[in-house]
Amino acid sequence: MRVAGRTLVVIGAGSDIGRAVALEAVRRGARVAAADRDPVALGETARQVVAPQQLSTHPVDATDRLDIEALPAAVIERWGRVDGVIDHAGTLYRAFLPLLRTRPEAHLVHPAAAGTAQTGAGIRVTVVLPGGPERSADEAYRAACDLLDAMERNAGRVRLGADRWWERLSRSSRRTA
Repeated sequence: MRVAGRTLVVIGAGSDIGRAVALEAVRRGARVAAADRDPVALGETARQVVAPQQLSTHPVDATDRLDIEALPAAVIERWGRVDGVIDHAGTLYRAFLPLLRTRPEAHLVHPAAAGTAQTGAGIRVTVVLPGGPERSADEAYRAACDLLDAMERNAGRVRLGADRWWERLSRSSRRTA
């Protein structure tokens, strides 16, 4: 699913890869609902975005059921739809599944630790396989680009971090064997 012109929810957008994904998605032309438990960190994400009118911020406590239930409605109120959810924690995406199921094309990105998402027909899923800790803003940005590129290719999985090059090499050597 191409991200340009789409509305994406990025959960964990207050720091590291989540922030980088939110910023890069806006740069690629998406509307982004940035969610995080830390409102100050969300403010910093909003300060860094290249097109502020394309980003909304939503403080949410992933341990508070009422916060979780209110988030999809807040995103719909602001943007009118949800086309994709990138959930770095792998815990909040379920609240968005009813909305994603109404879209002609939708995408969910979540970590492998969250298990296999039971999404229903019409929702593409990309599973993130962490390959090692991101140590710098440049590495977080590279990981964000890899993640969004995988989403745009409708890839079933993407490996981020230090082991991503090993994953690519392994796939390449299996094809040539």
